[in-house]
Amino acid sequence: MKNNPRALAVEALTKVFQNKAYSNIEINNILKKADMSDADSRLMTNIVYGVIQNKYVLEYQLEPYLKDKKLDLWLDLLLQTAIYQLCYLDKIPAHAVLNESTEIAKQKANRGAGNLVNAVLRNFQRHGARDIHGKETVFDLSRMYSVPRWLVQLFVDQQGMTKTEEILQTINQPSHVSIRVNTNKTTVADLQKTLNQEGFDVKPSKISPVGLVCESGNLVNTPEFRDGLYTIQDESSMLVAPALDLQPNSRVLDACAAPGGKTTHIASYIKDGAVTALDIHKHKTKLIRENSDRMGYSDIIGTGAIDARKAKDVLNTTFDRILVDAPCSGLGLIRRKPELRYFRQEEDLMNLQRVQLQILDSMVDLLEIDGKLVFSTCTFDDEENEMVVKKFLAEHKNFALEPVKHDPALDNSVKDGMLKVLPSDYFTDGFFIATFVRKN
Repeated sequence: MKNNPRALAVEALTKVFQNKAYSNIEINNILKKADMSDADSRLMTNIVYGVIQNKYVLEYQLEPYLKDKKLDLWLDLLLQTAIYQLCYLDKIPAHAVLNESTEIAKQKANRGAGNLVNAVLRNFQRHGARDIHGKETVFDLSRMYSVPRWLVQLFVDQQGMTKTEEILQTINQPSHVSIRVNTNKTTVADLQKTLNQEGFDVKPSKISPVGLVCESGNLVNTPEFRDGLYTIQDESSMLVAPALDLQPNSRVLDACAAPGGKTTHIASYIKDGAVTALDIHKHKTKLIRENSDRMGYSDIIGTGAIDARKAKDVLNTTFDRILVDAPCSGLGLIRRKPELRYFRQEEDLMNLQRVQLQILDSMVDLLEIDGKLVFSTCTFDDEENEMVVKKFLAEHKNFALEPVKHDPALDNSVKDGMLKVLPSDYFTDGFFIATFVRKN
């Protein structure tokens, strides 16, 4: 079973749900070790993401045949992979799904496990899939889109029912690949032409003038990537560096910088200044340096392994620009990291808010008078965004909110001077940006 895509999908899913691991990392680890064809690799990847994105639906389909039976995690996930294939992958014959799933159970456990899998799947075939559509209550939306009920309720409370449905309808759709062009080495038009000639279907971003979007393909294994002509970065995070209103001589602190996508974007505006990039983990500062070397900014970017909450006690200089791309729930990344919906808890949001405020507090004396502090997150939850802004301003009377510098195309995403992008707005990650200025 070591090269069986269905067995390896179960292995990856078990690690994801047992260890709260990221699916993309587990998939990559397995693909490195396995000897599978491209078709089998795609099948395994499809099954893993498909089960995570539709978990509640799959559990609902299995419910009548399992009753209250307690199964080992791997066996439960094996059944879910089978139901996913039967319901969503119409090019795979049903007998292949049944036979392979039964065989996997036998080899991983015993004949009894194989018999159980066979019986459940044949029962499901006889009765067919249950209708998952309801009256579009929070309960129904939770099951239909496989998003925990508390999270659906949070979206409804903050965004309203219509916006919530729009968000839920888009987060399980495959994400595209977006890249940020290094305009100090090439132009957007030239790079688009080159990549299209290499077989990539690349189009300009609708929200970033330095972004290109590709439906699919491995854009890491190209000469242009290795030469630093671009980096992989979501379109919405490309809006952060422009919000800093950078000047050629700006001295910038990037307080939570790894892996360095925004750091190198900041550096692209600077010729005579410098960027100090911090991360709490020493091994992650290596990623920042690797990115800055590849993109050609190693003479501008310096790194340090520092907890941003303690930056004021360690750094003995001031900056005219500070970026706090704060730790957050990552709810805006659910399209790329679908497992996040199951791992987050309601109390996480307030815990993260406390950390965000501690980091912002540590930046106060490091910013020069009239300097700008940009606060950003990859979530669209109010508790980690607008409420943080409100509490920070209440505690620091010498700071004021300034309207976020943005492209006019994003006017509809700006409210009260703060920019919030929902995953359904432009089919990007969800994102939030606010700008503070330090007054005298």
